[in-house]
Amino acid sequence: RVKRVKEKIVCILLLGLNVSTLVNTEMNLLHPSHSRRRTPNASLSPTFIPNELVTDVLSHLTVKPLLRLRCVCKSWNSLISDPTFVKLHLHRSSQNAFYTLVSGIDFIVASFRFDPLLKNSPIIFKLPKDPYYQSNNNEFQNVVGSCNGLICLVGSSRVNENIECWFRIWNPATRTLSRRLGSFRDDLSTTRYNFTFGFDKSNNTYKVVALTRKIRVFTLQDNAWRNIQNPPEVHYYAMAKLVYLSGSVNWLAIHNHFGLTNKPFVIISLDLVTETYTQLLPPEGEVSFINHNLTVLNDCLCFSHDFKQTHFVIWKMKEFGDENSWTQFLKISYNNLQIDYPFNGFNLSLLPLCYSEKNDTLLLTNQYREGSILYNWKDNTLEKIHGPWFYTCVNFVESLESYC
Repeated sequence: RVKRVKEKIVCILLLGLNVSTLVNTEMNLLHPSHSRRRTPNASLSPTFIPNELVTDVLSHLTVKPLLRLRCVCKSWNSLISDPTFVKLHLHRSSQNAFYTLVSGIDFIVASFRFDPLLKNSPIIFKLPKDPYYQSNNNEFQNVVGSCNGLICLVGSSRVNENIECWFRIWNPATRTLSRRLGSFRDDLSTTRYNFTFGFDKSNNTYKVVALTRKIRVFTLQDNAWRNIQNPPEVHYYAMAKLVYLSGSVNWLAIHNHFGLTNKPFVIISLDLVTETYTQLLPPEGEVSFINHNLTVLNDCLCFSHDFKQTHFVIWKMKEFGDENSWTQFLKISYNNLQIDYPFNGFNLSLLPLCYSEKNDTLLLTNQYREGSILYNWKDNTLEKIHGPWFYTCVNFVESLESYC
């Protein structure tokens, strides 16, 4: 009888049936008293299930059932908590990434798969409150970035004439929130910081990069900030946005010799392992100072800009780091986006968030006007999405990773 029960467990695992059935079956296996009463002479010889098979099957499950399965027995709890299993599960989960959109109002995050968004609304939820400032109203919290299922949150509060900033690492799938990290105080009335969050594979640690008049790097492993050398021959401007891709942090800068070159912009790429810079040129052609942005779309570095106040253009770097691989992805008429003129850079800042090649659909947001746009470039049709106000987009995938 026990042998048949164990075989049933393997079948349930392989067929991917619901977790409650699996747990009940395992409980019956651990407490087979009823089975003994029905068949007192039945053989109770156990059947061996290879650990490799259990590991392989469990690694295909999502986070929520895995958290429940840790309670089944000590061996499964040990397996699911093991760092090797966590990495295997992350590798397989990364094939089904979510996009996480962050609102600039009310600290809202929305998670969704892009294709179903065309038919269904995104899942909206609030960012967690910082336990240290539960009773304060001066806390500000926002998303710095997402990597390996972890979301880096930044919080700040006023301390006399200075601003105190700190970070927390949040895993929304496991509902774990780290202690406060990277606290520092600065006079932010004259200094504006831009942050991003990424992973250093060689040293197996996460890093936060801060961009202002100087470049600062916070390493979670050391819990310390460091100033690193600025890249030469460029200067920054307040609206520079940092994007994380392929172990590097990237942003737009302006040549110090602007006016002596036909390339006003340069892309700075900071390798998180070596902490050294590479400079990449944007695509060839006429580039306006209006509505220019650097983004990551479907794991490709993209550069978008206005073209002669008639079109919005998006370029895609097919091979990251290769300037010759820039390809014009889309050139969209403002008329098709139902955007009227005149406008200037202060009331129009289109930012492409993500797209679906399967549905020929692009999601854009206007950072200075509430609402987003779903644009179908094949049919030249659009649908306006009202609230929440999405202003950035980062890749997100559920994982068992934690940083407490």
